[in-house]
Amino acid sequence: MKVLISVVFIFLMFTACDTENAWDCAQTSGPIISQSIEVPDFDKISVLQRSQLVIRQGVKNVIIETGENLLEDVAVFVENGTLIIDNKNACNLIRDYGVTKVTVTTPVLTEIRNASGLTVIGDGALSFSELTLRSEDLEEEDLYRKVGDFDLTLDVDFLNIITNGKSNFFLDGRVDEMDINFLDGDNRCECDSLLLNRATIFHRGTNDIFIAPIQEVTGELRSTGNLVLSSRPISVDVQELYKGRVIYND
Repeated sequence: MKVLISVVFIFLMFTACDTENAWDCAQTSGPIISQSIEVPDFDKISVLQRSQLVIRQGVKNVIIETGENLLEDVAVFVENGTLIIDNKNACNLIRDYGVTKVTVTTPVLTEIRNASGLTVIGDGALSFSELTLRSEDLEEEDLYRKVGDFDLTLDVDFLNIITNGKSNFFLDGRVDEMDINFLDGDNRCECDSLLLNRATIFHRGTNDIFIAPIQEVTGELRSTGNLVLSSRPISVDVQELYKGRVIYND
C-alpha cells in the first residue's frame, strides 16, 4: 500500500510540474515555442540570468524562444535605452539549463552586458563604430552576475572590454583600437585571430590575454595573468608589475 501511495504521489507531482503554474524549481519546460515581441528603440543590451542571447545586425526584431511553461517568467523590456532580458525562473531541479534563448536583431548597438552565465553568440558579423562588452558588478557588488562568455565576429572601430569576474572572450573579425580592462577575476581573452591595430591593457586577473596587434600595445600587468602576443607590434610598452609577463607566441 505504501508503495502504491508513493507511486501515485510521484505521478501527481510530475503531472503538476508540467504546467506554467508549477513551483519554479520543479517546473518542466513544456514544448519549445517562439514569440516575436515589439519593443521601443534601444542601443544597449543587458542579458541577465539563464537566458542565452543571440545577436544579429539588421532591422529591429526580438524573438523569445523558450518552453511554453516558462514564457510568462521571461521579461524583455527597454529601460533608459537598454534592452533588458530577465529570466525570472532560473531555479531548476528537473529540466535542462539553457532552454531560454532570445534572438535580437538591431541596427544600432553600443554595449552588451552579459550576466547570464551563458554565452552571448553573434550570428554574422557585427559592424558598429564603438562597442563595449561588460561582465562586471562595479555599479553595485552582486547587483549583476559577472559570468558569461562572448563569442562574436566584429567589424568595430573601437572596442572596450570591462570585466571583473569569470568571463571568456572569443572574438574575431576586425577592430581598429581595443581597450581591455580585466579588473579582477579569472577572465580570458582569446582574440589572436582578431585583426587589430592598437590595444591598451589593464590586467589584474589570473588568466591570460591572447591578441595580435599590428601597430601598438600599451598597458599594465598587475597580477599573475599574462599578455600573449601572436605578433610583433611596432611599439610595445607594457609594464610587468607582478608575475604576469609579456610572452611572444609568433
